[in-house]
Amino acid sequence: MWLIVLNNRAGRGKARKLSTELISLLEKENQVYKIIDTTSAIETSQLLEKELGSSNYQKLVAVGGDGLVNICLQYVAEKPIGLTVIPSGTGNDFARAIGTYRRSVSEIYDAVKVSNFDKLDLGKVSGHFGERWYVQVLSTGFDALVNSLSNKIRWPRGQLKYTVSTLLTLAHFKPITYEIDLDGKQMRMQAMLLAVANGQTYGGGMRICPDASNSDGYFDIFIVKPVSRRVLMTIFPKVFFGKHIPHPEIEILKAKTVRISALTIAHADGEFVSELPVEILNVPRSLSTWLMK
Repeated sequence: MWLIVLNNRAGRGKARKLSTELISLLEKENQVYKIIDTTSAIETSQLLEKELGSSNYQKLVAVGGDGLVNICLQYVAEKPIGLTVIPSGTGNDFARAIGTYRRSVSEIYDAVKVSNFDKLDLGKVSGHFGERWYVQVLSTGFDALVNSLSNKIRWPRGQLKYTVSTLLTLAHFKPITYEIDLDGKQMRMQAMLLAVANGQTYGGGMRICPDASNSDGYFDIFIVKPVSRRVLMTIFPKVFFGKHIPHPEIEILKAKTVRISALTIAHADGEFVSELPVEILNVPRSLSTWLMK
């Protein structure tokens, strides 16, 4: 049984068009399905909790962007329900990770029809707010502040919006003092940003950790040490292509469990999580999906 979750504002109506294509394919092959169609994140969460708690769904299809995917994750993590996305948002990083980005609806449908799941790791974030799951990147410091501003401005769209938000945040940003614990090893440092990457990309294809794998059981911890605004702006454009890693003020570490404390905020998969501190645990093979690579 299929459950289709639609953000009908995503992509300026593109999500509705794509969902109509999917429904046509489902009905042609007499597949059983139900639709959740809403513009409210709260309502989407309530309906997902109700449907997945009362019916035997095997396949959950999100038609939207990374924000909708993140909502869905909270209800399918560690459960035998497969999650895929037909991308129609501005970021689409989960779609890049599983290979549905720039794929047709019919291609995605053919992949999801099969019953065998692929498995991916997830990050589980804990704090005073409770617990939340994410699949790509949790960012703190400069990055999270940029993300927060990017979510507030309506124009421009896509990667250009992220660039504008970066420039505005950069004007008043100062390095942050972090206390971190990586698998029991404690550190204190100053940094511009610290990100805990389960996947390779965020922010609409920015390759922050090009060697990260969401199936190896480890996070890549990405750290930018204190640098001038000018140097940070020379690093920033290279992130789109994953060419920033050799910079001497960038460090990447590995860990399965991460604790972060600092006077800043955290975002995960582009969504606000909490003020720090937080603890992040890598939970291997906790997401069922279909890889199209």
